[in-house]
Parts: sequence; C-alpha cells; structure tokens
Amino acid sequence: MIRYVTTVNGQVSLKQYVAGVKYAKSHPQAIFKSGLTCWWSCSGADIMRQFRAGMHDRISQGLSYSVRGL
Repeated sequence: MIRYVTTVNGQVSLKQYVAGVKYAKSHPQAIFKSGLTCWWSCSGADIMRQFRAGMHDRISQGLSYSVRGL
C-alpha cells in the first residue's frame, strides 16, 4: 500500500515527501520552488520550520489515527 501526502503542489508519495524533507534539511541555504505549506520559493531552513510547525500542530490536535482515517 502506498501512502500519499497532500502538498501545495498536489499529492506525492510518503517516500518522496520524506526524501524531500531530508534533502531540504541537508541544504538549509538552498532555495526551493515552493515550500510545504506555501506556493512561493523557500529556503531549506524555511521548509524545516514549516515541517516542525505541522508536526507540532498534529501533536497538539490530539487526534488518534483511527479518527484521522489512517
């Protein structure tokens, strides 16, 4: 089964998403075409901030996997 993540540019596989986040983390000064939550260009450091904000948001919601439908 393939899991998909919805980004501002559409859906990507979870494997591609993780690879992209790891690449952005290892290249914080690089400029990317779009971020995780925005369509304008962002640096790798900005993408990591967006990733962490999304992670903390999901933790704070306190929803179990069964409620999210995963």
